[in-house]
This record gives sequence, structure tokens and C-alpha cells, in this order.
Amino acid sequence: MEKLFRERIENWEDWGRVYQSIPAFSDLAREIYRREKLSFAPLQNLTPGTNAVFRVGNTVAKIFFPKESGLDPAPDFHNEAAVCRRLTETGIPTPRLLAQGLLHDTYDFFYLITEYVEGREAGDWLLEASPEQKRSFVRQLKDMLCKLNCPANGLIPSIDLLKRAVENHRLSALPPALAEELRGRARGLDLSQKVLVHGDLTGENLLVTREGKLLVIDCADACLAPAWYELGPIAVELFRCDPFLLREFAGEQKEEFVERLLDSISIHDFGAGLLIATAGRDQLFPFSRLEEARSFFLKKVLG
Repeated sequence: MEKLFRERIENWEDWGRVYQSIPAFSDLAREIYRREKLSFAPLQNLTPGTNAVFRVGNTVAKIFFPKESGLDPAPDFHNEAAVCRRLTETGIPTPRLLAQGLLHDTYDFFYLITEYVEGREAGDWLLEASPEQKRSFVRQLKDMLCKLNCPANGLIPSIDLLKRAVENHRLSALPPALAEELRGRARGLDLSQKVLVHGDLTGENLLVTREGKLLVIDCADACLAPAWYELGPIAVELFRCDPFLLREFAGEQKEEFVERLLDSISIHDFGAGLLIATAGRDQLFPFSRLEEARSFFLKKVLG
């Protein structure tokens, strides 16, 4: 029987070459929709991420990387499906999950199909928002986090946050002294109070509808962690270190917010990248010590 996916995937570079290719995934997606008894339409590209994500009519198809890429897709798939259902149950706006499964073809492809909801990526929307719109956005975000960051034992597998942080290969992109400071800070954190966190609340993973309401997407990086784990991506990638947004979110506890932000960066899987992005966006020299990052964020928050 002729295979539906005809590209070769032997490593992560191979996946990066094809994961946005409409010709490569059209036949595979068509078969998935046939099996799920859903209406098929020509694929359209969406904002690139890690997986193959396409708009298909009024739905979105996410086809996960195969294990031949060098990574195991199963944890991301199961996490996202479980968390997507939890968000719907708790009343957090998120596209409804329509189907999930595994298709055996050239490779084994996990997939999720959700509703397509019209919205603008929050990062771009915030660049043009008025002060009052920004205040409303922050209020909605904090309300959403109150619903989301609740105990969820058994929903998804727990991970050893400290082990992952101190062994994180991404720290090699930082100056050695800064990397060691982050490891030391991570070792001193109380990680016992774990709740469900999205883990990647960036400007691309929150949408703003025409009515100005927030919508959460892409829960593949969700995990069980302290609630402040969310702060790194929110401050750096969603707010883009905008002083107004940081001050609105921090409220009266501005210095405490900065310390928790540094805690988040030290334990977060993408913490090293967040520090690099922070300095790069403001056209600063890369941070060489944690105190430089602290001073940067305090200046933004305190004015």
C-alpha cells in the first residue's frame, strides 16, 4: 500500500525541513479526517511551532513529530489532550478538542484536531493596545491563571523539575558563571506546591478575539509546577518586557514579582532562552550574571 507521508525523517533537522510543508502533509491529513468523519479542506499554514499545525476549514490539525526525529512525541501528545480537556471543564476559553489519535503510516503520527477560533496573537495585539485594553488584558490573564493554576495530581505525569533544571543542556548557551548561578538558585527553591501550569504562555499561545477576550492554545508544555513557573514566558515572550504590562501584572508587590520571575527563569525548561531573548530585544550585551538580569527587570517594573 502506498504511503501517505513520503518524506524521510531521520533526525530533528529533517523534521524542521518539512513540518510546515502543505504538500508533505496533505494526504496524511486527508486520511486522518476521513477516519474521524470530519469535513476536510485544503491545508493552510498557521504560526510555526514544534509540530505540524495547519488550519483545515473550521478546524486545526496538529500532527506531532515522529520518534524518528530523535524525540518521543507521546508525552507531549498525552499532556496536551488531557490539559485541553481540563481547560474546557474548568471554563477556561480554549478551542474544543474534536478528535485525537494515532495514525500508522511511514511513521507513527499522533494527532489532535480542535476547533478553529478566529483571534489575533496576543503578542502582536498588545503592541497596538491602549492602556485600558492592556489593563483589561492583564485582569483577564490573572483571572485565567487563578482557574488554571490549581492542583491536578494524576492529570499528567509529574516530572523532576530540579533535575531537569540543573541538567538542562540549554544552559550551555549562557556564560558559565550565569549558568551556575541559575543552577544554584534552582537548588534553593521550594518546589513542593505544584499546580497545573500551561508553561508556555507566550504571545503566540494566547489569542485575543474580536471582543477582546483571551483564548488559550497549545498546551504541549503543560506540567505540574509552582504557579510562578508561568512568569518567565509571560514577562519575556508575552509582555515583551513592556514596563506598563509588567507593573500592571506585578501590582503592589513589584520587587517580590521580580524575584519570582527570576525563580521561574532558573527552573523553567526554556529559562536560558528567555534571558537571551530579554537582552537581545533591548539590544543589550548578553547578561553575564544574575544580578544584571535582576537590575534590568527591577528598572522595568519600578520605573
